[in-house]
Amino acid sequence: MLGKVKLRIQNSKFKMQNVIFSIQYSIFNIRYSFLVILACLFLPAVLFAQLDAGPDVTINPGVPVTLKASYGLLANEVTITDDGVKGPFPIGFDFTFYGEIYSRFYIGANGWISFNPLDINCNIRNAFLVPGQPTNTYMPKICILGPFQNFNPEASGGPYIFYRTIGEGTHKKLVVMWCQIPMNWCEEKVATFQIVLTGADSIENHIMVKPECLTEDANKGTLGIQNAYNVQGMPAPGRNATSWSVAAGSPEGWRYIRQNQDTYVVEPILNDKLEPITPGDKIEYRWYEGSSQDPFSTDSTVVVTPNETTTYKVTATICNGETFTDFVTVKVFPNVPTAFTPNDDKLNDTFDILGLPSENITKYNINIYNRWGQMVFSETDITKPWNGRMNNTGELCPGDAYVWAIYYEDANKKRVSNKGTVMLIR
Repeated sequence: MLGKVKLRIQNSKFKMQNVIFSIQYSIFNIRYSFLVILACLFLPAVLFAQLDAGPDVTINPGVPVTLKASYGLLANEVTITDDGVKGPFPIGFDFTFYGEIYSRFYIGANGWISFNPLDINCNIRNAFLVPGQPTNTYMPKICILGPFQNFNPEASGGPYIFYRTIGEGTHKKLVVMWCQIPMNWCEEKVATFQIVLTGADSIENHIMVKPECLTEDANKGTLGIQNAYNVQGMPAPGRNATSWSVAAGSPEGWRYIRQNQDTYVVEPILNDKLEPITPGDKIEYRWYEGSSQDPFSTDSTVVVTPNETTTYKVTATICNGETFTDFVTVKVFPNVPTAFTPNDDKLNDTFDILGLPSENITKYNINIYNRWGQMVFSETDITKPWNGRMNNTGELCPGDAYVWAIYYEDANKKRVSNKGTVMLIR
């Protein structure tokens, strides 16, 4: 009887341990699921951030800091005649299209790419139905239209067409971009869009803006793909040689997914974005200091000399379409050393000015003077501190108070400086 009671107690303990384990396992699953959700929400933003204002910097007051904004990868410019075709250009990977494998492509001025080298496709400017007429010799074939409409790449302000292969391994993408290209007969209006080929053999259209131009072919445009014989193709819904437009601020995107050799399906891309390639000088930068709403510079690189910790915001507007934002903080450590003991005991042997990372300190200049105004030390490299010796002779400077001055001259010839005193103790 006693053995049965002990057995029941042990069974009860075992069941209780199972219950506790089940609860712990459930809590683990909930936490794991929550982490996965967080990763899905935030990781893409980290991995695919396109504008970079650079690392945070730590300085002493008055040290000039160079801040540099960078966006994407510099693209290759393509100069092309009106209604012309240019190529071949390397895709950067093998791409399968309607059952054939291609490594090169051609660019048509009027918003299309092809794997067909024939110049016979020149001078085609009006939108056409996809799939087209098999007997139409002049119609582009083995092509991706994104959109096909009459654009003018020879208008002043070019080049307007760019391409670049980005990514690595299976994540490679070929990005072909028309950036602020004027529309024929409506040249005050400009379009911005991309055709993207992926390493997974899918195709994407990214359209940031395509204004209405009724004076040219009644604003008709074609968005789609078709094979080498114009007998198989896939247009985007409502975009098959019809009148349509995409307003600035309301981008549109489509993805073509290969099902088999002859079949693709098309689906919309929500919250569409441009792929990060830099189209020449068609990027507008704006720098803001602190909470200011007024930019203090429109250059990609600026030099600042804050005397207190300051956060700077930079924006980049790409082809007058998308705007990206990033921030960089310059942390100012106010305590410049007031004394040092250059006696080679490895403790406080040099007078150092703080500026990290040093590659951001590119306009630094420090001069140190004795009590009679004689300059005893001068340096433009912030990584080289004063060791208590004369700059030109290497002689020991006597123990005394010295004046130091950091200065630089900005683009407007304005002299900015910071001064203080340091005691050399022997």
